Amino acid sequence: MVEQIHFLVAGAIGIGPALFLLWHSLRRFDYPRVEKTLFDDRKVFFALAVGLVFGTISSLVSLYSQAHDLAAIIIVLLVVILFEESFKLVYLNRKGYRMNFASTFYGFSLGVGVAATVMLATGLRNPDLPDIPLFIALLIVFSISMNATEAMTGALIGYGCSKGEPWSHFFTALFARFFYTFVALPFLLAIGDEWIQYLSLFAALAVAIYLYHYSYYEILPETLPPELRRLLRKARKARIRARKG
Repeated sequence: MVEQIHFLVAGAIGIGPALFLLWHSLRRFDYPRVEKTLFDDRKVFFALAVGLVFGTISSLVSLYSQAHDLAAIIIVLLVVILFEESFKLVYLNRKGYRMNFASTFYGFSLGVGVAATVMLATGLRNPDLPDIPLFIALLIVFSISMNATEAMTGALIGYGCSKGEPWSHFFTALFARFFYTFVALPFLLAIGDEWIQYLSLFAALAVAIYLYHYSYYEILPETLPPELRRLLRKARKARIRARKG
């Protein structure tokens, strides 16, 4: 019973922020906010499912990599990040996704899918802690920041594929992931005093919020062709007038 509750809590911490970010970010491009949904729902949810499966694989690679000293652990962490972002590039640069503006939305969904199962695995690795409520609270903060970061890099890579510029956006996304991980490193590896680890966690959250803000206000709207962007602005203005009237 305890193990089942532990699994359900870890799952909720992982998938909850993922689903919320997906809903919050893509609803602007879905009916009834626009006359016609601007992406394929089936591909969004399929990308989410693929991300969940790949996140499991990524977690297993990280778990079973034999690394004992700090330098080796950091190298494994960087290799896992490269593995994840490279998979996003391969998935989103396929025929049918390349030069398709909706690939940015599918990349966002792919990213939160990966983050959800990575966070599930993170929650399951620490079953015996003296302060469970504190651990859950910290894990929720980490899950929010991880989901936001993975979503941004997925959207950015998808955007690059949709514009025929996959490599430049891939390397930008990779840099964003490396920078986020560098900031979060004391928390991830329990380095230094507790206050340093907590500071690291909330600094990483600030980085993730900035990355999510960039994906929400820049990447997702900019992926649309000019005529669809005009329709989106028109629909937004109509909603504002309806609220005032």
